[in-house]
Amino acid sequence: MSKSVSNPAHRGAPRPFRSPNVSIARSIAGSLSGHGKLIGRITLASGIAAGALVAVPAANAAPVSHETTTLESTAESAKVVEAPTLEASATPTAMLTDIKQLERAVEVQERKAEAARKAAEAKRKAAIAAKKAAEAKKKAEAEAKAFAASQEGKIERAISVASEQIGDPYVWGATGPSSFDCSGLTQYAFSAAGIELPRVSRDQAAALPTVPNDQIQRGDLMFWGSPVYHVGIFLRWENGQAIMLHAPKPGSAVREEAAWDGWFAGSTHQA
Repeated sequence: MSKSVSNPAHRGAPRPFRSPNVSIARSIAGSLSGHGKLIGRITLASGIAAGALVAVPAANAAPVSHETTTLESTAESAKVVEAPTLEASATPTAMLTDIKQLERAVEVQERKAEAARKAAEAKRKAAIAAKKAAEAKKKAEAEAKAFAASQEGKIERAISVASEQIGDPYVWGATGPSSFDCSGLTQYAFSAAGIELPRVSRDQAAALPTVPNDQIQRGDLMFWGSPVYHVGIFLRWENGQAIMLHAPKPGSAVREEAAWDGWFAGSTHQA
């Protein structure tokens, strides 16, 4: 009969955890109490002294008590960085290593949370800026629309239309769109802006209030003669000289130039 060989019960099986003595446990607890980053986050269970295993929770485990690690939520919650599941260690040195690993995982989570907070704040500020820009644009559009509907806006529109005709030839009796006489130009430009004027310069002068020459405003009309025979659009004063836009005479073209002598002003602003 063959001789039986007994196998030890523990061969091939995990070695049992041996309880640290009280003095070692107290030494670990004392060293951890000074570990600033984990104060208030990790507490060694009092069961260490009694030889109980310390279970370090996984990063996604549900909260157990006030002794577990807590991260403040941000405006937009950061994704939790999964920390490694830490196994109970058989030696005090390994336990300290496990705790340091957990600390690093917590720091990663905190950085993620801070990044999410900053991103949320940046998004909030961008939304506020976009809203203000939209409001400013809407206000500007409303003001532009109101100006265009005003008499001043209409006059500026008439000047713009008349300026677009610079270079078009003077043709007696022409009213546009590619050639003009003097009153044909003023009628064409102001009609495009919503201000109706009579056809000829004499009737245009009669239709507008006369104002002193030194009170003339941009867009008012300048007339010559009695009876009136010519009309132009006042633009500005330049070195004490009135500058007008008009269709001068046969053989010339629509242009800007210094006003001829002997003019008087008719107000389109008071029309």
